[in-house]
Amino acid sequence: MKRKSIKKNLSSKKKDIKCLSIDIGSDYIKFAVGQKTDKKLKVDKTFKVRMPTGAYGNGHIKNIQDMKSTIQGALDANSVKIKDVVCTIESTDSIKRELIVPAVGQEDLAEMVSYEIGQYLPIDIGSYVLQHKVIREIEEEENTRKYQLLVVALPKDIVKNIHTVFTEIGLNPYAMDIHSNGLDKIASEYDRFNDINIKDETVVFLDIGYETINVVILEKGKYEFNRLLKSGVKDFEQFNMQVKLTHIDEISLYLDVVDGWIDEIDKVFRYYTSRSVDNVIDRIFIYGGISSMSGLDRYISDRVNVPVEPIRSIDRVEIVSGSEFALAQSLNAVGAIIRL
Repeated sequence: MKRKSIKKNLSSKKKDIKCLSIDIGSDYIKFAVGQKTDKKLKVDKTFKVRMPTGAYGNGHIKNIQDMKSTIQGALDANSVKIKDVVCTIESTDSIKRELIVPAVGQEDLAEMVSYEIGQYLPIDIGSYVLQHKVIREIEEEENTRKYQLLVVALPKDIVKNIHTVFTEIGLNPYAMDIHSNGLDKIASEYDRFNDINIKDETVVFLDIGYETINVVILEKGKYEFNRLLKSGVKDFEQFNMQVKLTHIDEISLYLDVVDGWIDEIDKVFRYYTSRSVDNVIDRIFIYGGISSMSGLDRYISDRVNVPVEPIRSIDRVEIVSGSEFALAQSLNAVGAIIRL
């Protein structure tokens, strides 16, 4: 499938270069250095740094200077000299819609997307950067072909400020992406997660983040849809907890928070299964910082009656030993390395 990433004065270098990938989140900034060659993705280094208080939220940089110094400091501390950078984020201020349009060339398709979104949504289209990808081709009667598209509209100020941060510390912005698209690219390239062939099942990926939970559903390895929920680890802050969230027993008094997450996630599941009698969910993979919490997978599984497991491995994706954190915690940064 042809994909178009959000770009702003980006380089024209080939797609399979060794690059620095930066996943900007509300609690941490996560980094991965790697390269996709042939059919393998090798990640040489992963690391992360705490987001400065008040510097960022929900995709928006609120203090450019703090962001610059934090990223530069992390790169210096980890001896990263690579200048080509890809970035991935997620924001509830992004707008995602599916469209069905005639199958036309890429230039005409971009113009058509801009027009359709301008007609379809009550927004100032000039204030957004549009990203689209073809989910599938639809063959209709009399050889009429159409595309089913996923269109993402991201506020321009998000793109502009991130671009400014990177260029002012001497980085070369190569591409910008969103988390769900990075996951889709990994799933399109690699079949086996934890030695399970996702092309044989309908799989849900739950990215449990600080401010949001991203629910992405893939049917037989193909993107179906996703929902971004306004829930996450931040919900525990109301209890002034002093634990590291390493075992579910640590939050035994606060499981109402997790139950609330599961209720919202289950609504997404019910919507998906209501679309067709053939729609079932076979398996759930969890990732993100809290996915390593011992017992969380079993707790979710018991309540939704679906097998749940954290992502431990992906075939032909190698993270060099000694990296700071595991695949489940660095998946968004790793996925952004792939340029399709």
